[in-house]
Amino acid sequence: MVVTAAEGNLVIELAGRPALERVQQVVQELPLTERLLLESGMLIGLVVDENRPEYGLGDFLVRGVLGADSESGALAVGDVPRVGQTVRLHVRDAESASHELDGLLAEQAEESISAALLFACNGRGRNLFAEADHDAGAIARLLGSDAVAGCFCQGELGPVGGRTFVHGFTASVALW
Repeated sequence: MVVTAAEGNLVIELAGRPALERVQQVVQELPLTERLLLESGMLIGLVVDENRPEYGLGDFLVRGVLGADSESGALAVGDVPRVGQTVRLHVRDAESASHELDGLLAEQAEESISAALLFACNGRGRNLFAEADHDAGAIARLLGSDAVAGCFCQGELGPVGGRTFVHGFTASVALW
């Protein structure tokens, strides 16, 4: 959806309607399995580069939905959205997160990589996955267990659309 009215960190309208109304409409149209994912919280993705013909993996800066005002229909988000910016709703999903990490690591399989430094959000690990050290394990499968070091964080640096941002609920990896 496109932000049609915003002020500060408030999304007032999405596609010409109160933002909360649009979000409720989207949520009501979701299958039950996807609505259940909302129990861990809703996130909003803001497109960083509007000049792309289509948006996919890595095109959205994902931020938290901090709250909503039922009177005005505005959504408070963890960033400053701008009028004309495209947004998409996101949720935390272990299966999607694992698939994304595996896909990004597979792209590196042909490279000559000797080590990795992993910074994983403390909202990942056992807070997201059924297993401990999920992200480190995925990297170790690519490189070998002795080649991975890192730590849990509460805010990770990483690129989106050619710019660097502080993220949450992410895993940032430096490869050598």
